[in-house]
Amino acid sequence: MSFDDELERAWDLLEAGDEPGARRLAEKLYGDAPGHPDVLLIQAACCRQVGAIDEALKLLEQAAQADLNWATPEIWTAEILAEDPEQWSEALRHAAAALDRAEEEDEFLEALALKAGLEIDVGKLTAARKTLAELPPLQAGATLPPALAIDFGHLFLEVGDVDEATQRFQALVDADGRDADVWHGLGLCAEARNDLAGQRQAWLRVLALDAEKPLAAPLLSEAQVAEVAEAALRELPQRARDLIAHVPILIVDLPARDEVEKGLDPRLLGMFAGSPYSDASVMGDQPQLTQILLFHKNLERAAHSAEELGEQIRITLLHETGHFFGMSEEDLAEVGLD
Repeated sequence: MSFDDELERAWDLLEAGDEPGARRLAEKLYGDAPGHPDVLLIQAACCRQVGAIDEALKLLEQAAQADLNWATPEIWTAEILAEDPEQWSEALRHAAAALDRAEEEDEFLEALALKAGLEIDVGKLTAARKTLAELPPLQAGATLPPALAIDFGHLFLEVGDVDEATQRFQALVDADGRDADVWHGLGLCAEARNDLAGQRQAWLRVLALDAEKPLAAPLLSEAQVAEVAEAALRELPQRARDLIAHVPILIVDLPARDEVEKGLDPRLLGMFAGSPYSDASVMGDQPQLTQILLFHKNLERAAHSAEELGEQIRITLLHETGHFFGMSEEDLAEVGLD
């Protein structure tokens, strides 16, 4: 078997979930060709999969030095660092380096989206607009991979270019009218323009498409979601637990159609219905909150692992509990529950 065949085999093993097998083959390849950038990359991928992040970053640095014209090691480094908000500035430096190195179109587009996203994260909106200006216009006829095209639509929306975002999402809808992610982006654009009719149309389309797609292999079962929610409630002070004890927590797949028709985002993770406890207290009545809802399908979509899903459920439930106690979105953001 040739070097290239063995390298491809290592990637196949890793994608199949056999990290030990991929690592063993990568170590053999390293013995045959020490310092080869492709080998260093597969070794970094193995480390990344098992959570050995520091080792992965070291290997990516070596790969970047071994091939100064290869953008992928810098892209991966930026992606890893971007997971920690305290590392966003360093991640941005690597994303810029990746863009400078990118020679292949796919690397250029990936680095462009990554750099613009990080510029938005650190509050450099003018720089992000300048970065996005490097993207070929729709009129140029360039065809982007669908997932990346959606990412760019959201990036234009985040920098305030609603018209460009709308055009890009509309082009995607025209190409494939059954992609719920595209319709959701178009709905966000309509919301930004205060186009209530357009927003409602898009939201209902998203809900219908999401409802058609079964939750085939959930990261957590409904019972496990309930367990995580109960554990989150136990974090509250005893007085708060007593006040909210009568409130049912329901786990359903998606928001109800009548709520979406009123303007509710069909991709919402959770919601509560009724009056905040503080309002009921002022009136001298019992709080009228009827329920807290957790939307299982939407929560699953927002996570990549059971651990990440558990944390998202926790944050969502505490967020909705905060609304029950009269906290605004701004209040919740200040305590990290946005």
